[in-house]
Amino acid sequence: MKPFQRNQVVLFDHDGTVVDSEIIALKSAWKLTNEVARDFPGARHYELEDFVKSFAGKPYREILKKIYADSLTSLNERDIDRLVAEEEKRAIARLTIEAKPTAGTPQVLSYLRENKIEYALVSNSSLQRLSACLGAAQLTDYFPTEQIFSANDSLPVARPKPLPDIYLHAARCMEAEVSDCVALEDSISGVKAAVAAGIGQIIGYVGGTHISNDERRSRADALSSAGVQQVIEQMQDLIEILSPTLVLK
Repeated sequence: MKPFQRNQVVLFDHDGTVVDSEIIALKSAWKLTNEVARDFPGARHYELEDFVKSFAGKPYREILKKIYADSLTSLNERDIDRLVAEEEKRAIARLTIEAKPTAGTPQVLSYLRENKIEYALVSNSSLQRLSACLGAAQLTDYFPTEQIFSANDSLPVARPKPLPDIYLHAARCMEAEVSDCVALEDSISGVKAAVAAGIGQIIGYVGGTHISNDERRSRADALSSAGVQQVIEQMQDLIEILSPTLVLK
């Protein structure tokens, strides 16, 4: 891995990376999806474990289209808009109470801030959901508004990962060269977005509770195949990656 420069920017994914919110949101989405199937029969059924594995990092709109892809029942855009709004409301209600930082994240953010290393949050989640999560996880002070970028709200038109737009936008706003940035991602769609954007260093994270111990190896392999150069299980390992190679430019 090439030496880290002080004028580079570390770009963090949010759900399942900075905040251990992925499993909370996915459980809420899974429950809603089962309710939806009663009114709109024909959806492909997923047990919770398979739902989590299949849809981590994916927007609920994409999830709905996937589970009804082979069904004779069709959801029109009005139905989908209504269900996406309901999923957002339910998820925020739970995350406001239950969201916690992933282990070691406050220490890593403190390290970056103390060493004057620029960083930002780059997420598919809405700004409202991000605010709820960061507040519940007591991380709000680490992320001022100008360091939070939402693929749902920060772009003229929503362009979620795996599209690269939000990474390109974040790098531009942080006045950093995309090729000099470091991305930390836990999902395949996030890694694909970082690769497509031309992020120079991409690190996979498999320490979130939505990834079971048995799944960590296969998830690490999948992230590597998608384009990460290194995979970590402990957030504190990011400090070890950056510290030995930190040089002035």
